[in-house]
Amino acid sequence: MLPLACQDGAPGAGLREPGGAAPRARAQARLRLATRGWFAWLAALLLAAAALLGSETLLARLAADRAGRAAGEADAAATIAHQIVLRRLEAVDVLHRLTQTRHDLMAQADHLGQQAIEAELARTANEGQFGFIQVAVIDRAGWLTWSSVPGFSRRLLLADREHFRVHAEGLDALFASVPVLGRASNRWTVQFTRPLKSGPAFDGVVVVSMDLLNLSEELNEIRFRAEDQVQVLRGAVGVASSDEAGSGIGTRLAPEDPRLALPDGPGRGTFFRPAGPGRAPAVIGWRRSADTPFLVTYVLDQSAAEAAFARLALLVRLAAGGAGLIAVLLVALGHASRARGEARRDAERAETERRLSAAAQAAYVRRIDGLPAMIYGGRIGPDGHLDLTHVSDSAERVIGWRAGQVLTMADRQLLFDPDGGPTRRDLYAEVARSGQALSEQRLRRQDGSWIWVRDSLRVVDRAPDGTAEVIGYMADITEERRIRAGLQSTGRLTTLGEMATGLAHELNQPLAVMSLAADNATRALRRNGAAALPAVEERLARIGVQAQRARAIVDHLRVFGRQDEGEAEAVSLASAVEGARVLAAGALREAGVALRVDLPEDLPPVIARLIPLEQALVNLLLNARDAIRSHHAEGAAPSLVVIRAAAGPACPGMVRVAVSDTGGGISPEVMERLFEPFFTTKPPGQGTGLGLSLCHATMKSFGGGISAANDPEGAVFTLTFRQATAALDMAESAVEAA
Repeated sequence: MLPLACQDGAPGAGLREPGGAAPRARAQARLRLATRGWFAWLAALLLAAAALLGSETLLARLAADRAGRAAGEADAAATIAHQIVLRRLEAVDVLHRLTQTRHDLMAQADHLGQQAIEAELARTANEGQFGFIQVAVIDRAGWLTWSSVPGFSRRLLLADREHFRVHAEGLDALFASVPVLGRASNRWTVQFTRPLKSGPAFDGVVVVSMDLLNLSEELNEIRFRAEDQVQVLRGAVGVASSDEAGSGIGTRLAPEDPRLALPDGPGRGTFFRPAGPGRAPAVIGWRRSADTPFLVTYVLDQSAAEAAFARLALLVRLAAGGAGLIAVLLVALGHASRARGEARRDAERAETERRLSAAAQAAYVRRIDGLPAMIYGGRIGPDGHLDLTHVSDSAERVIGWRAGQVLTMADRQLLFDPDGGPTRRDLYAEVARSGQALSEQRLRRQDGSWIWVRDSLRVVDRAPDGTAEVIGYMADITEERRIRAGLQSTGRLTTLGEMATGLAHELNQPLAVMSLAADNATRALRRNGAAALPAVEERLARIGVQAQRARAIVDHLRVFGRQDEGEAEAVSLASAVEGARVLAAGALREAGVALRVDLPEDLPPVIARLIPLEQALVNLLLNARDAIRSHHAEGAAPSLVVIRAAAGPACPGMVRVAVSDTGGGISPEVMERLFEPFFTTKPPGQGTGLGLSLCHATMKSFGGGISAANDPEGAVFTLTFRQATAALDMAESAVEAA
């Protein structure tokens, strides 16, 4: 019985205690495992949330960067397209002025001058220069009386055309029609018109027809990719489009098109247009300036970019979701495995971005290199130095130097005429300060020939360290300047004709003195014989002096009348003022106007060309004479013109010449248009309106300027010149170094 008692006693009780503790331990172990599991899940959830948040942050940053790049590309492309339109409008203005001059010459029965201008107008239009197909004249009754189209002889009544009616009803400003099918040219055009004037009276309309297909083809050349669209709008109507064969000409924008809501007046900007029925998402860059009636837009197609970004976003989000699913495994494998996985995914994302960026850059370079101009870009540092980062392959076609040569050239300033305008450093400083700059300079090609180029620079981005990212557009304008030089010669011949009476009086004076001295010498010899020789010798000397005076006038006329195509050089202002005084003295004296010259003896030479400078001074003197004569007709005061000059601390590196008169001054409404070509307040037949505009162009070609103001007695015109420096012949070494 004892063993049984032993089994039922204390030892049995000892066996039950361990049986109760094991479930508690197992429960505690399960609790610990569950706790660790919850912590693991919590860690996985936190990791998943962090991955999703990080992916969305990354996508937001990538989207912002992509939008910024697209806006920059659209804005730069819109700027290039806008420059193309502005260049054509500048040519339109020149053709309008030439046609008005033809009209004036017809009124004066100057058939030779009329025929010369008609030939120039026909050559410009018929050769397709600047994309024009016709220059035409409509008389006051609405009949087409002259056209540059060869062999055109039909009489057409165009009185129903809007571009005739608006001028017949009183519009004096430039008018641009909606796209029309020309009745003379039978091609789609925009008609640029201005009224023809006989004095203040309306006498017809001059029409310049722009070839819209040609403009569309040029716009097509600047597209970054085939899906993009460059469009020029007049209101809601398409004027030109980069679409196939100009299919957008004459079409109207849809009522919901956001471009219809853009503000009127000058402005620029970019905006995102979301996808809609029948249209792709796009970034639109637009430009509108005060001197053009058109809105220029560049529609940067974003379909491919949006699709690529959507795929990238899907990959990123899938990667983030995968990171959440394998978070427990990443926790188990440890921090090192997680770090390696993240690094691998970062590398994949970076490579995807790199490939997208490289493809976009390659497309951009292909489009830019096809432009009819050289496009370049770089960064201007705080020290004013331009670090070029890109030059389009069109450089060799436009300026005669390969892109690689321009990029590696040690000193690109040596390509430019050292006395032909601002230095490159000055130009870069102006761009960095104001955001944009425009200059015209002579550039030496690799073959040694010289061309004129227009260089337009604009800041597209600024960095916190003061660096400015810029884009430039350089085009050959040699032919444009040739036309301008022809106008200058015309203005000089007009000035000579206006001075003819005064110059005849100037020559008559020495001739009369010589005649009287010869008669007196003859009478003295007859009367006194050999005893009269001293008196005769004195009279012969007087004849010699007067002959020299007459010869100087004639020689100066011959020099003044010849064509001047030289380059700017060091010129004595005293010599130029004296030459202008010789030419204008007779006209001033005949009008009773006194001339006073006040030039310092130590006045330094200036950068100019003697003949155009004399022409500018003569134009200012004759304008002063006319103002004084008109003012005196109203009973005003002394007739005086004063020429003064100054140089030194007040204007470092510059010389200023002021021409003032007592003609009562210039009215505010005239002051606003003073330097416009062909603008004049003189009666018909007494002025061409070329004088002050040629003065303005002449001073700009010297690298100087001209301004007008009023003082209490009359008008003051101030000419600003650069002081001449020692010529540094460094261009040849630049060619050799390249």
